[in-house]
Amino acid sequence: MVHSYSGFRYKLNEQEICLLNGSSCPFSHLISSHIFVSPTDMYGLIIDHIATYIKEKYGESTWSEVKFVSGVTEDTFQMDKKFSEGLPHKLIWACHDVTGDPVDELMANIGTSFYKFLGKYEFNKVLRILGRTFPQFLNGLDNLHEYLRFTFPKLKPPSFYCEHESRTGLTLHYRSKRRGFLHYVQGQIRNIAKELFQTEVVIELLDVEHDMNLEHVIMRLHFNNLDFNRQGTAYRNMNDSILEKVKITSDIFFDIFPFIIVFNRGMRIRNIGIGLLRVMAGVVGKKINQTFLLMRPFIRFRWEEIMLHSNNIFELISCEPIQEDEDGLLVYKHTDIDQMTEERHRMGDVEREKFLSLKGQMFYMEEWESICYVGIPVMSHLPQMYKSGLFINDFALHDSSRDLVLASTQQAAELKLLLHQEAQKSRNMRENMNRLKKERRRTDKLLYQMLPKSVANQLRNGESAVACCERFDSVTILFTDIVEFTKMCSSLNPLEVIEFLKVIYTNFDKVIDVHGVYKVVETIGDAYMVVSGAPTKTEHDAEFILDCASQFLIEAGKMVNMNEKIPRIDIRAGVHSGAVVAGVVGLSMPRYCLFGETVLVANKMEQNSSPMKILVSETTHNKIEESDPGLYQFEMREEIEIKDDQTIQTFFVVSRHGPPRVPSPRNCESRQDDSVNEEDDDDDLIFTGKPGRKSPTSEAEDELKKKGQLSFTPVSDAGIEIHSRNSNRTPRHSQDMTPRKSIT
Repeated sequence: MVHSYSGFRYKLNEQEICLLNGSSCPFSHLISSHIFVSPTDMYGLIIDHIATYIKEKYGESTWSEVKFVSGVTEDTFQMDKKFSEGLPHKLIWACHDVTGDPVDELMANIGTSFYKFLGKYEFNKVLRILGRTFPQFLNGLDNLHEYLRFTFPKLKPPSFYCEHESRTGLTLHYRSKRRGFLHYVQGQIRNIAKELFQTEVVIELLDVEHDMNLEHVIMRLHFNNLDFNRQGTAYRNMNDSILEKVKITSDIFFDIFPFIIVFNRGMRIRNIGIGLLRVMAGVVGKKINQTFLLMRPFIRFRWEEIMLHSNNIFELISCEPIQEDEDGLLVYKHTDIDQMTEERHRMGDVEREKFLSLKGQMFYMEEWESICYVGIPVMSHLPQMYKSGLFINDFALHDSSRDLVLASTQQAAELKLLLHQEAQKSRNMRENMNRLKKERRRTDKLLYQMLPKSVANQLRNGESAVACCERFDSVTILFTDIVEFTKMCSSLNPLEVIEFLKVIYTNFDKVIDVHGVYKVVETIGDAYMVVSGAPTKTEHDAEFILDCASQFLIEAGKMVNMNEKIPRIDIRAGVHSGAVVAGVVGLSMPRYCLFGETVLVANKMEQNSSPMKILVSETTHNKIEESDPGLYQFEMREEIEIKDDQTIQTFFVVSRHGPPRVPSPRNCESRQDDSVNEEDDDDDLIFTGKPGRKSPTSEAEDELKKKGQLSFTPVSDAGIEIHSRNSNRTPRHSQDMTPRKSIT
């Protein structure tokens, strides 16, 4: 199957996706010249998911072709390893061009399979407990991403929040720094609703906005929301007298939550917890959005936005680093907020540790007419806590953060060890796969020396040897042998005979690679048999065989003074055309053999030929004259007996007019031994995606020629047609088929 890849240039870098020849993008409203906000990386989990889907849906051969087109070399993608953000889009667009499936449909289907894929890493267990109802699940997605940060510390996940919930659905806001994943997310939502909540969801796209370097998608999810208002009704039915008794003072409240921040509608901090007071005493009375930066969720740090996202985890980070003054006390310094905000998004982990990070929940206190932010410090390791001026006893006794902070160092070391072991296993796997590919190439090469590639592939696919048998109505067979070979062998020792035959038949093997014929059986002594028209059918079988036989004579004429006992080599050649039956014979040493009277007649032609001459039967002569009169010049000879007084007219080949016809590589069985198997060698074919890209076949040929792996010069289809036209024309001077060294 041949695919055309001319409509799209696979050069997806961090700044652009280029569409050529007027190709339209199925989701062009999501892809623009600024599809990637920043040249950042992404973890291999999503890329591994895409690769797994393509393999399971379309098969390994399609995956190999997708890698070929996209220029991807990896077979596996480690989930905690970083890859280019453009890689998922490369794979999706390559899959689109190979399979023809629309891009948005591919993205949606891949998203639908995400829940099943997560079972590979057991993340699906976390999804099951994320929410009792579907709306609760959606509100908890940001919490899920916070959990995943333990495995993916530099994760840059999207943000979700719900509003306008009713019995018929809700409105979902999806914000992400990455663009082009809308259909992927929609597929995930539909599948999760069906798998975990047995709910069918219809998604209506309301709006797509781009704000603050973010993609903001607003969707209306239509589904049967049976649990709407059940929880609120249960709270309203609670005994009012009990609620009046459950009251605590503000002092106890701030002791229980040592890192709480209370701020009013004007965003001014009214009070803070005792733990936060020890490190940031000067923040009371200041505006919280000028003291802290809001890292998550992706919203504006305003009262109205916070009230809409009360179900989300809020991550705050101080605008300025906490430093020690000359007295050793922790103070808070101020600089330009806008400048700090710009720098913070580009800041690395080491620099970020100088700032205080808090993670917690926002909720509205009606009695205080304020929002309370109940958070805890986020510490990567114990030294960071010490440098920040915090201690274990600053955390509340009921807060599990005390245990997490103490155990984090040990867990980080264990996780680092596990990741190192996983990386080592991945490297070992890649090395083993490369070795396996090399061994497979070796075994394939050996197999294709014993059997034609097309027949070998049939047997590999489980077909029986009988099923591989086939009748060919028109083939041409060539037999050659060395004149007085027995006499030559009597004057040589066994090693000299082997070396002598090795040189001759190595040169002959190179000739058949060029002329598109197939060596049928192993060489027995000085006999050499080739065929054209089987197993690959062609209408030029007689022409290919005569060209090959003529080149044999030329090569034999060049072999002079190979040995002091053998000053020259003369060969005889016989050719006949007809029908044969071909099939695989044998179990321990299977061979591709030809059966029929055509083989016998071709052998008789060789036995009755003269040294350095090509004797052809009347059948072959007539076939050449009918297809292309005057292409060869023949000399009529006497009739010879075949069997039972049956005779046949014979001819010597004298010369050929015009250059020999060059067969197409894809129709040449002998050349397939050295051709590239995309499934095995796709990791060696790396394309740069430059403008004016050639076809994959041409690029593969160029790459292999550089490596010296091609034993032939690839010919384009246009070149083949030109050779075919020229070979049918009669030039001014004919080509003499008699070698200069031949006997006259």
